[in-house]
Amino acid sequence: MSDQTKLANCSGEKKAWPVYITIGNLPSARRNSPGSMAFLLLALLPIPPKFSKSSKADQCQRKINAATLQDVFELIFAPLQDVAHAGMAIDCADGKVRQCFPILCVLIADHMENVALHGLKTNACPKCQVPTHELETNAKNYRSRDYARYQRNKPENANSGSESNDDHVMSDNLGLGQNIFHRLDRVSASDLYKPAMLHTIYLGLFKHMMDWIEGFLKKHRRLQAFEDVWKALPPYPGFLVPKKAYGEVTQGQGKEMRNLGRSILGVLDVALRQPGGAQAIPFKRAGGCVRALINFNMMPQYRSHTPDTIAYMEDYLDQFHRMKDIFLEFRVTKRTQAKVEQATKGDPTAEKADEGASGPISATPDP
Repeated sequence: MSDQTKLANCSGEKKAWPVYITIGNLPSARRNSPGSMAFLLLALLPIPPKFSKSSKADQCQRKINAATLQDVFELIFAPLQDVAHAGMAIDCADGKVRQCFPILCVLIADHMENVALHGLKTNACPKCQVPTHELETNAKNYRSRDYARYQRNKPENANSGSESNDDHVMSDNLGLGQNIFHRLDRVSASDLYKPAMLHTIYLGLFKHMMDWIEGFLKKHRRLQAFEDVWKALPPYPGFLVPKKAYGEVTQGQGKEMRNLGRSILGVLDVALRQPGGAQAIPFKRAGGCVRALINFNMMPQYRSHTPDTIAYMEDYLDQFHRMKDIFLEFRVTKRTQAKVEQATKGDPTAEKADEGASGPISATPDP
């Protein structure tokens, strides 16, 4: 498990990049128990400084940083390479001694760390070859990445004229470094990436969703109503009552974002009630989009799954992707801004989205 962490805002914003290791066959309840010591600190990775310019010197330094990271991980994985190839005798719980082959099977990290460790650009998927323009969709059925092939097709390794059209497509997503896992015995680098609730849902989708919701509420003059309801949430067993308005929280942690998933839908419904004539459809689509994401978040928390629960997850995710366009103008990237400008150009109703907004809204729900 890899998790780059900011230590302090003072003294130059110090950061640490710890790498932890655990055993895969432990029960999750035991592994996540604070006193179980199931996670052991394996290494502290070096964090290179950021570069504000794209000069040749900076480009050279980036290559040096990528090579240094590769050397550090080769040193870390050296003991694992030996036992994965030859095996080792391990005392098992039943008292017998067996020849085992410990291997690296899962990497839990956020997206930026995944692409750095897999040698990809930030706009690439570390698992499959989905095109960049389909990353924001629920794309399926793309081939897994062949990192060994990527390494052979690196400019310094490839033979002249030997690249196919598919190789050119793959090379568009390659970063400066190389995948640090592709040389490990008995390990498929493309299968190492596993989505985690913390990085994918709580600090990923939920954080982006709240940025979209804040922009949506500001546009429709409902942000203050949302904050009033948020601060008026009553206590409940297992629920942490917010101590301040959501907009006053500078950095949400996993616990706070998990808590948000339990209450955001009700708070949003109260803040968006009594819509004006032009607001009814946008409010309905916004609520439906958030509801689909919350339902999707609930499904992975089951202890076991059946084909029916997997189908529910896919259906909720499809609903989210179908309705998320209501937040398109609040997803601040160059690509989405271009889509918004194209979609709203010449639309006479775009400037009237906030017409019909009701007056001040009480934080107390209707009896």
